[in-house]
This record gives sequence, structure tokens and C-alpha cells, in this order.
Amino acid sequence: MGVLSALYTVALALVGVTSAAQYCDSVTSVCYSETKAGDLYVRVALPTVEQDPFDMLMQIVAPKTAAGWAAIAWGGKMVKNPITVAWANGNSTVVSSRWADTRTPPVAYPTATYTVLKGSTANATHWTLTALCSQCASWTADNTKTALNPNDTAAKFAYALAPTPPAQPANNASSIVKHTIHASFTLDLAAAKTEKFNDYVAALS
Repeated sequence: MGVLSALYTVALALVGVTSAAQYCDSVTSVCYSETKAGDLYVRVALPTVEQDPFDMLMQIVAPKTAAGWAAIAWGGKMVKNPITVAWANGNSTVVSSRWADTRTPPVAYPTATYTVLKGSTANATHWTLTALCSQCASWTADNTKTALNPNDTAAKFAYALAPTPPAQPANNASSIVKHTIHASFTLDLAAAKTEKFNDYVAALS
């Protein structure tokens, strides 16, 4: 049993995942479902819905030394699903909506739209993106629609990052260097659902 436990621990380390938890911001009182994906903290809050369509309130917290930019792929892979790319710009953060059909640098994806909210800041050590995303929860690729299940307790996503910042950090269409780390992780979407969703968005707007 000790060997199996050790192998399980190693497997988790390889994909950069820790167990999900709830995080409540002490300043805004907004609560998210949270997981740690490698060097990133990924947080999501959802409305109390049973199926798509729905918006997502999301937060990414990243260390500057590891994440000149960081990305979350909402379909659990880096191709044919919406990708949220973010990075620091001065004392604020920038978000870029992207998509990749092949394993090439992702391009702009206008279908998913973002509203950057309060709490999107950067300091000497970390940056934080807080945003509302519309059309991140469903997408169509190869004539097939895919949608997140808001009742999923272990929804699979993927992340990627690189220590080198974008060439033009003030420009959300800036080119980015290839990732140095990428892995999958899971997040409890059922625990992210809250009746206070609209109040959270209003408080952060």
C-alpha cells in the first residue's frame, strides 16, 4: 500500500495537480472553487445552472518568475478549445482570448469574450487576473459542439506557461514564446456554483 500511495503522489506531481478547495477573497468576499495547477492558482465561480450556456467568473494567480505568461485551456488540451492567456503589464494584467487548431501558436478567438474585473493586479512577485468570460464554457470544433458540465466534480482542464513575458505586454494580441511547462489538472465545477454569482460580478465590476 505504501508503494501505491507513493506512485499516486508522483502521478499528481507530474500533472501539477492538488486537491480542489474553496477560496474566499478576504477583501471582496467572493468565493471560488480553487485548485493549484503547477505554479498557478486557478479559481472559478459559476451561476447555479444545470447546463450550458453560462458565464464563468475566473481568477488566475501566478508568480512572475515562472509565468511571464500563463494559459488555461477549457477543454483540457491546447488545441480546438478556448484558451485564456494572461500576463502582467505594469501593475495590471492583460487577458487574451485564443484558439489553436494545431500545435502552433494560438491565434485570436473572438467568440469568447472577457471583462477584466477588480482584483486584476500585479506586484513585484505575482500577478492576478480576475475576469468574467462569456463563451468559455462551450465551443464548436470540427462541426461538433462541446460544453462544460457545471455539475462535474473533476472537470479536466490544461495549463501552460513560460517565464518569458510577451513581446508587447500592453497589447493583448502580442506574440508569446512557446510554453516551457504544460500539464492537465482538474477542478470541481459543482463546488463553484453559487447563488451569489450575479452579486459577485457586480461587486467586482
